[in-house]
Amino acid sequence: MSSRALARARATDNPGPEPGPAGKVAILMLVVLGLGALGGGAGLVSAPDGSIMHIPDSILDGSPFPDFLIPGLILGGLFGLGSLAVAVLGLRRWPVAPFLAFAIGCGQMIWIVVQVAIIKGVSFLHPTFFGIGLVIALASVRWGWPTFRARRAR
Repeated sequence: MSSRALARARATDNPGPEPGPAGKVAILMLVVLGLGALGGGAGLVSAPDGSIMHIPDSILDGSPFPDFLIPGLILGGLFGLGSLAVAVLGLRRWPVAPFLAFAIGCGQMIWIVVQVAIIKGVSFLHPTFFGIGLVIALASVRWGWPTFRARRAR
């Protein structure tokens, strides 16, 4: 049996909770975050000097990054691909999906706070994506609570 078939069998043997309203909100917000982060990450990686996104690289003064390459990879990889992967796991009812969604939501909020602290400025995207992270984190708690409670009972 291939590892893919084994993983699929494990997922169907012990499906996670129905997404319900909270899970659907978390999954939708994961997709929104993922698509936005993929776009932003692609823009930063393709032009690490910030020229495509019209961001002066001088805002990175005082940060550990000489240009936007590494932040773009983190944005596109972790918050782009990672969010979309967790959304797929949620749609497939993997029991771990709500917990990964919570981690992505908290990570997004931390990312925004650190970003604002480094660049010492705020755009409309900062509160917007902080809010998306907060919604993901809160919705994923409600979504994952039945799984958490069942595992604690064992």
